[in-house]
Amino acid sequence: MAQPADVKIKVLQRSRQQFQGSTGGLTRCFRNPDPRLHPFERTREYQRALVAVKMQKMFAKPFVAALSGHMDSVKCVAIARHPSAPLISGSCDGELRLWNLQNLECGTVVTHAHEGFVRDVT
Repeated sequence: MAQPADVKIKVLQRSRQQFQGSTGGLTRCFRNPDPRLHPFERTREYQRALVAVKMQKMFAKPFVAALSGHMDSVKCVAIARHPSAPLISGSCDGELRLWNLQNLECGTVVTHAHEGFVRDVT
């Protein structure tokens, strides 16, 4: 007669404390991802995202100034790492501008620095 094979059984064990709550008064909550059980989940997540964006805007650094002068959109910006260095911006109409950041004004304008877009300034 053949001997029966050894059978291993894995059992999940959970303590009653997981389902009764902790000493801090918080109870464990299990999430069911079924969309039929949570019809307003997308709306709730959208509201949370809006609140997060509003909070991020509230704690953002304040807007200091706008450097206006380019006629077309600005494609690239570069600045050196020392304090008195100018900021250089290049626009889509081929124009380069050197900005004095201490006075927040444009210093030098090179109108036809490039025939097309100024894509990079180093």
